[in-house]
Amino acid sequence: MLAYPAILHVPGEHATIQAAVDAASDGDTVLIADGTYSGVGNRGIQWDATAKHLVIRSENGRDHCIIDCQGEDRAFLLNQGQDRRDVIQGLTIIRGKVFGPGGAICIRSASPRILNCVMENNSSFCINIDSNYGGGAMAVYDSAAPLIQGNIIRNNSSCVDGGGIKYDLFSFGELVNNIIEGNTSMTMGGGGISINQFSAPLVINNLIIYNISDSDFNGGEGGGISSSHSGPLIINNTIAFNRTGNFFHPGRGGGIAISKWLPQPVIRNCIIWSNESGSGSNNIQFEWDQWMDISYCNVEEDLDHIFDLLPHTNMDSPPKFADPDHGDFQLLPGSPSVNKGTPDTTGLYLPSQDLAGGKRIFENRVDMGAYECNKPTGLQAISPEQEFRVYPNPVSGQLFLENLQSHIHHGLQVIICDASGKKIYDGKMEKYDRITPISIGKQANGLYLLIVLSQGQVLYTQKFVKN
Repeated sequence: MLAYPAILHVPGEHATIQAAVDAASDGDTVLIADGTYSGVGNRGIQWDATAKHLVIRSENGRDHCIIDCQGEDRAFLLNQGQDRRDVIQGLTIIRGKVFGPGGAICIRSASPRILNCVMENNSSFCINIDSNYGGGAMAVYDSAAPLIQGNIIRNNSSCVDGGGIKYDLFSFGELVNNIIEGNTSMTMGGGGISINQFSAPLVINNLIIYNISDSDFNGGEGGGISSSHSGPLIINNTIAFNRTGNFFHPGRGGGIAISKWLPQPVIRNCIIWSNESGSGSNNIQFEWDQWMDISYCNVEEDLDHIFDLLPHTNMDSPPKFADPDHGDFQLLPGSPSVNKGTPDTTGLYLPSQDLAGGKRIFENRVDMGAYECNKPTGLQAISPEQEFRVYPNPVSGQLFLENLQSHIHHGLQVIICDASGKKIYDGKMEKYDRITPISIGKQANGLYLLIVLSQGQVLYTQKFVKN
């Protein structure tokens, strides 16, 4: 008799996640209901994937399903042959803490998929500076090759390298369409991402912002990304407002730092802007005898010789982010980074969508950075007279519609539709309101359209992504 995959419910049928994992068979799904899960059986979760492959996911998305490790362990240890049939999806993981690698998830010699999760306030601690530690949220090492896609990796810390994620020891895989924000490495490098020891992940379409590498020894290196003895493919990322250093030690490479450069990293279509260090190279730094493979990038005020590289595709022009103060790093129409990515994207493994869920290639040319400006270049940039704006974008719970000019309109109506055109919100905006909050936390992840009307006339439209 054929055995069909089953769905095992937590806590309806099994009291803990580990209990459901233990009871599951090959191909089954462990479905976790809304709630916060902590204590023994809800952390340190593992299984032997040589015997069974599992999908572990939330029932209603990551905003509603939280694994709280309470500083006692990480959430998942994936080191027993997991491959792309093994999936962790739609969970929020907080307060993981280990004396070892991977504060939230540790992946060793395995290649699972980690999709649409939040990893926040997790940490990797160590007794001494050792390459076997690191990765405040995730450690990927020993020939691991996971797919890490659509996650928010925020406010994690590592005692050594990789405040957000650490790749080490011949590891590969794809890091695609993630937000990597506010993570800290306290020694060595890679506030956001650390890539070491002949690793070569594909780092594509990520927003890497406000990460810090800060060491008492040398100030740290690579506030956004550090790479050593590795050859990552760094494509279409926005790397901004990261920093290295402290009062005593300035560090190196606020955005990216590259050392021991064989094999050589490849950097294409990236925006590397407003990063800080005190070493004289705020945005990108590499050793004096290197000649970087970097092209079609917008890099602020650094490294004059990269602008001399033929065919002169790098630039130093303000990218015109939409609203970076409120976390919106999309490009405005008229940005010098629009349609300035490489005309030949062969071999770059670009996904079909940008970080906001729009088409990755628009007007037959890819933009620089993580976001594609999906408005025709013939349109004017948003002017000071623009009446409304929507933030944050992407959004996970509360969306805000701001009336920038407080103009008086009659009968302001606000409609939100999903990608199929179905109306999921229909409300009013009072004429004197400056900001209108709209809760969309219960909506499915995806692309939405907000429309503001007055007496049936469309005043404003804006696409946004719920994730």
